[in-house]
Amino acid sequence: MSSMTVAEFANELKKSSDTLLEQLKSAGVAKSAVSDRLTESDKQRLLSYLQLSHGTNTGERKKITLVKKSTTEIKQADATGKARTIQVEVRKKRTFVRRDESTETATVLPEETVEQEAQHSATLQIDHAELARREEEACRQAELIRRQEEELAERRRQREAQEVVVREV
Repeated sequence: MSSMTVAEFANELKKSSDTLLEQLKSAGVAKSAVSDRLTESDKQRLLSYLQLSHGTNTGERKKITLVKKSTTEIKQADATGKARTIQVEVRKKRTFVRRDESTETATVLPEETVEQEAQHSATLQIDHAELARREEEACRQAELIRRQEEELAERRRQREAQEVVVREV
């Protein structure tokens, strides 16, 4: 695949052969017929010419921004006991910046704003507060049930004591 004809390359690019020949001539590649062979260097020359003419010849990109969004669902019971489904959406934005051309590694610059971090920590605090409130409510319920059982046991003892007194009489 190192060399192909102008017609094959035009077909691959989904362009007409005449248009491609015009672009090749203006790029400085000496091709005049559709059956002429194109090498990789000819293709690279055409690419660099087109990038210059369209204003996109920045070489390699200096900065790439990735936006990642993940959605999860949490099932949680509300105060009345109904199960509710809560959708949690987390958005992360990261930018990779190339410092210089000699270094091939890109560095990671997290761009989570202070507002997003504050919102995330507030959500965690709400979750902890909700968890603490539920634990406290569960303790209260357990204490209430224990008291009711004690009262019920005391009433049974009193009734049994009255029945014993009534039977003796």
